[in-house]
Amino acid sequence: MTDEKWIIKEQDPQTVARIRSTHGLSDGVARLLCNRGLTEDEDIRRFLQNDPLSNLHDPFLLTDMARAVERVEKAIADGEKITVYGDYDVDGITSTVILYQYLSGRTDCLDYYIPSRLEEGYGLNSAAVETIRSSGSTLLITVDTGTTAVAEIAHAKEIGLDVVVTDHHECMEQLPDCPVVNPKRKDSNYPFPELAGVGVVFKFISACMNNSQEAFRRFGGITAIGTIADIMPILDENRCIVRYGLELLEKNCPPGIHALLRQSGIQDGKIDANVIAYQIAPRMNAAGRISDCRVSVQLLLEQDPQRAEALAKELCDCNVERKEKEQQVVRDIDLILAGHAPKEKIMVYASENWHNGVIGIAASRLTERYARPCILICFEGEDAKGSARSVRGVNLFELVSKASHYLENFGGHEMAVGLTLKKENYKSFLKEVTDLAAREIPDEALIPTCEAEFEVDETAFCSEFVRSLEVLEPFGNGNPYPSVVAKGLRIRSVTGVGGGKHTRLTLEKNGREFTAMWFGHMPEELECNEGDSVDIFCTITEKMFRQRPMLNVTLRSIRFSDGGEDPIYREHYRSYREQDAELPESCRINRSIMIAVYRYLTATALNNGRESSLLRRPETVIRTVTNRYRTKLNFCQLMLCLDTMQELGLIRYEKGKTLAVTLYRTAEKVDLCRAHDWDKISSAEKR
Repeated sequence: MTDEKWIIKEQDPQTVARIRSTHGLSDGVARLLCNRGLTEDEDIRRFLQNDPLSNLHDPFLLTDMARAVERVEKAIADGEKITVYGDYDVDGITSTVILYQYLSGRTDCLDYYIPSRLEEGYGLNSAAVETIRSSGSTLLITVDTGTTAVAEIAHAKEIGLDVVVTDHHECMEQLPDCPVVNPKRKDSNYPFPELAGVGVVFKFISACMNNSQEAFRRFGGITAIGTIADIMPILDENRCIVRYGLELLEKNCPPGIHALLRQSGIQDGKIDANVIAYQIAPRMNAAGRISDCRVSVQLLLEQDPQRAEALAKELCDCNVERKEKEQQVVRDIDLILAGHAPKEKIMVYASENWHNGVIGIAASRLTERYARPCILICFEGEDAKGSARSVRGVNLFELVSKASHYLENFGGHEMAVGLTLKKENYKSFLKEVTDLAAREIPDEALIPTCEAEFEVDETAFCSEFVRSLEVLEPFGNGNPYPSVVAKGLRIRSVTGVGGGKHTRLTLEKNGREFTAMWFGHMPEELECNEGDSVDIFCTITEKMFRQRPMLNVTLRSIRFSDGGEDPIYREHYRSYREQDAELPESCRINRSIMIAVYRYLTATALNNGRESSLLRRPETVIRTVTNRYRTKLNFCQLMLCLDTMQELGLIRYEKGKTLAVTLYRTAEKVDLCRAHDWDKISSAEKR
């Protein structure tokens, strides 16, 4: 079973009913609109309407846009050489591509530059600035970077290189001395600050063309790819870009994207946000992580299908290598922790053996696994490069900025940060950022949470429910595919699949039966039996299988329908420990109960691949011991067992909402009578 905190959003019934009747929508869609803050009729119509340009704002509302356009137009008119300076992720790559494509139609004096992740790191750097100036460029346009490069841009001006910044990352107090087009500027009045870097470049091109419709027709598809890949909220202007950009890709897929789909094993089918996020984006990112991101730029610019196929295969090969290196980083951290939860509120680790191209995605995996922010740093001689990821509710950019005096450079946003520093400053940075996290990150931010849109009954497990949601597509950050909770389902069967790595359950309620998959979890982890009543946290989707639609129910979390403990037993335990009250017979333990609990602890620790420890909620332990070992158990008995085992040196445990138990190996039999309170806590009948 799982121990996440479940949150089920609530909606006003009258508002749901009004939305449902006014707009002819299903109950589920009406609830989802409420959850997204869309309750006014005009907002709902705008969200659902089919006009691709309806939510595109005037690009000149962006601060400094007019100055930026004027400088670029002057450079084109005067025949100056322009260099586009991008970032090495998909957002930066797509930003570079669409601006390069646009400018190449207006000038031959053009180049692009993307720094090497492995050799140069994140952001604008002075060496690159000097290289670009020496190549003859007099204007540098940054895309998806540059907002924090105050010193580097000052240096560029000193050597005769003007700069225009287009970016979407968080702004510091001081901006560079040049036009800075960024919707997150503190002095910005732009209606939607959550554009991707490529979205800002698209607005810049629209301003240069003075025609957003034509700009979107030419560059909307690639803009959609970068917006999805950078996990921007699919709301407002981004929803428009993604929704209709995907349609453009469907109608006229560029040769490079078509080749990458083929090499990924996707021959036909709809190009949706999931395809971009989980197939296209990782492969485009892989080149920059492992070798040279210019392969991805070339792929998007390539018009020859055969050459595009070769470039796409190169990206797929890089992606395989990237996965292997990423998994090694995660395994190293797992070995360090040895099955224990991290002690600090932020995870900070460094190594000379990691590939710095994969530490960002490895940090994402670790953040998800351990439910806390993570910073991973690679040492390279006397230098160090890091990548960080956060959890919801923790602004990592603000946290890192408070320790930035130990850094050479850093940038990013609330959920992700890139940084560089000197190796000699690592320990000082580690201490300060750890201390900051201890003071400023609230405990509740580190509790794994499952947030469901609403509760459903058994009638939702059908194609009609899934198809009713299509009106809300595309899904993504800010408009996630709905996760729902269903309660009181009876388990009919439990089967291991995929060599026992995954679990398939047959569930039933009120005569409706369906199958659900719990990926990445073995049947032993379910800790319940056929016939048990459970609640599930899941998504309900549909896919084609052998040309027929098939319902997919994917579990994220599962728990017993009842809590597994009675509060009265918790009170008996408290009274015994705090007031030395006498225990009723129903709360006493015996050898059989002790053996059952100990067998559960050892079996569960081994099943989790953790030979010495486990984390479980008390109610999970109670219910599982009762089911698996046919031994009745309540909260008071469980805690007395743990107290006794700890006294006898068999275990060590920490109390809380979740029990953290460490087991000690012993080859000797333990005499329970040695426990100080054994006579007081054991059953008189079975001592």
